Amino acid sequence: MKHFFTVILLILGTSVLKAQHSGNIVYGDNSSTKLHFSTQRSLTDSTFVIQANILVNVIADSYVVTFGVSDSSATIRESNEKIERRIHGFISSLSKFDIGPKDIYVDMTTQNKYFDYHIKGNVAEQYLKGFEIKKNVIVKFNNINDLDEIMIAASGFQIYDLVKVDYIVNDLNKINTQLFKLGMEVINQKKEMYTEATNSKLLPASQVYSEDLSTYYPMQLYKTYTAESSSKVYSEYDRFIKKDMRNTSTVYYDKINYSGFDKVVNPSVVEPAVEFVMSLQIKFQIEKPRK
Repeated sequence: MKHFFTVILLILGTSVLKAQHSGNIVYGDNSSTKLHFSTQRSLTDSTFVIQANILVNVIADSYVVTFGVSDSSATIRESNEKIERRIHGFISSLSKFDIGPKDIYVDMTTQNKYFDYHIKGNVAEQYLKGFEIKKNVIVKFNNINDLDEIMIAASGFQIYDLVKVDYIVNDLNKINTQLFKLGMEVINQKKEMYTEATNSKLLPASQVYSEDLSTYYPMQLYKTYTAESSSKVYSEYDRFIKKDMRNTSTVYYDKINYSGFDKVVNPSVVEPAVEFVMSLQIKFQIEKPRK
């Protein structure tokens, strides 16, 4: 005969809403990234699975920033010479951040024609005006606090397009091993509780039933919102053309929602971190009582 055990925990509490503590994100998509894990379940009357969900916040060891640069001229040679002067000047300015040649790569991305029109009477005739070259300057650096000054140095050479910032964690194997060990600690704690609650005994051997590892980088977790504002226009002003103030968009880092995790390492991160998530399931055999 199969035995089913159900434990229901009901927690009642009061919730106090304080609007002044919510921030302007209430105007946008304020749903944090929430992971949905598979449900822990009994498989048969002789086996069951215990699951652990672990998250580790890791501050990056280094960073890679990509700047987009473009320039144009009547010929490809002239265009390339102009863009190279700006790039070489920018690269030379990076030496004060202990960034050497091995930490910099210039990636040629596109070379395009661009056109204009000769206007004669009511005829607009298109002609080839020149060539535009685009390159990316990719820079590796170790201190995230240097990014502001690197960006200012780039602007000195009319380089304004900060494309992206990659966060680099060196020892991924160490993080994965840490996640697995923490997951097994949680599973062993649950195993003791479950066997005590069900009065059952387990066979010594167990089996890794499922292992799911995911990594979330800051660029995947940034969100935006635009704060709303409103005003009333009375009927006597209806004849005027309204010129409204511009609503600015805000970008912010929104870490993963911790709901559903058994353990979170380094939960109170201030700077954006790389978030490693492991969902681990172990299958156990239930020892059948002797007849």
